[in-house]
Amino acid sequence: MIAAIDLEGVLAPEIWPHLGDHFRVEELHLTTRDVADFEELMRRRVEALNRAGLTLARLQEVAHDVRPYLGSHEFLDRIRRRCQVMIISDTFHEFAEPVVERLGGYNLFANQFEVDAQGRIAGWKLRIRGQKARVVQGMKSAGFKVIGMGDSLNDLSLLESADYPILYRPVPALRQRLPQAPTANGLDEALQIFVGIFRSNGGRI
Repeated sequence: MIAAIDLEGVLAPEIWPHLGDHFRVEELHLTTRDVADFEELMRRRVEALNRAGLTLARLQEVAHDVRPYLGSHEFLDRIRRRCQVMIISDTFHEFAEPVVERLGGYNLFANQFEVDAQGRIAGWKLRIRGQKARVVQGMKSAGFKVIGMGDSLNDLSLLESADYPILYRPVPALRQRLPQAPTANGLDEALQIFVGIFRSNGGRI
């Protein structure tokens, strides 16, 4: 069994708004909850970064300060006793890897930046966007049952493809799309849902 879990908004704070606060760049406060078109959202972000003269290295200095939510490490430590854990997120490796290390060092499936000669973000490679369902199907084809957990519409394909979807503090639109999926409003509730799934499959933690 594999748990495929979103990062931002579930296990750790959103990184882009953190950058927006630090550098006082308003456009960086926008997330996929505000702009559904990810390509358009990234264009707006990169244009704002370039106007502000911010390099990837400077952004990483601040992004790497982001800490996981209280209890996230312990939550993952509990569920990894019964299943593998993979973090599947629309974030970027260059920002998120230190956060994932603080969570216990799990496999991270995320996007990557393209950088110009001046060290500024010039583009991005979407390794995850639109591919979450394919990643989950690959796990299932290898014989794994998949538990998916996410909080927003960009997690919809992950959740729809999973054998056991879990909504974590979901936006209303996501709850409407998956009304039968269990909802957790905190990590303690999420852990109880995981425990129920493990028990239904003959295991416990």
